[in-house]
Amino acid sequence: MTIPSRTRGEQTRLAILQAAHDLFIKQGYHGTSMREIARGANIALGGLYNHFDNKEAVFEAVFLAFHPYHQVFPLILAAQGTNLEHLVQDAFQRMLKVVEGRPDFMNLMYIEMVEFKSVHVQQLFTSIFPQGMQILEHLVGSYPEQLRTIPSPMVLRTFLGLFFGYYLTEAALAPGSPEGFREDAMKYFIDVYLHGVLVPSE
Repeated sequence: MTIPSRTRGEQTRLAILQAAHDLFIKQGYHGTSMREIARGANIALGGLYNHFDNKEAVFEAVFLAFHPYHQVFPLILAAQGTNLEHLVQDAFQRMLKVVEGRPDFMNLMYIEMVEFKSVHVQQLFTSIFPQGMQILEHLVGSYPEQLRTIPSPMVLRTFLGLFFGYYLTEAALAPGSPEGFREDAMKYFIDVYLHGVLVPSE
């Protein structure tokens, strides 16, 4: 099967997105101009405006193109485990491996939250929510007897909370923290998520 080659317009758009991504990460949103993006993509400024009306439109395209969900979803679908706990652990580790390999992601998220009040991530979440629910139902559907009666959307939200809670505290606090703050952290995060912090009542 022959893979069709990209058109010149598609190649130019990819060059714009890569140049803009690199500049946003290095210089921030306000520190990057449309002229610099055009220069980084080796096109004229007018050529850049043929593809994007303004810098926010460029950032939105960069945010969507470089968001790690493209990589994460297939990996979560491939998660394995002999029970629901092991399945959650495997899915968590697969997600973490992707995001840890993408230090640029937090920079993009910071720009998104500070400059745009998360408007683009909200739009993205709305569009991928059905797919996320399908993946969740595929996973937990393997062990329905092991899951409490909790609305599926809330299971998805709490799992995302688990993941980002761990990832943010790991990135922001763990490097200079005491050993007790770091040791076996992922294991405890997952354990508390699944079983809570209270001793089970008799």
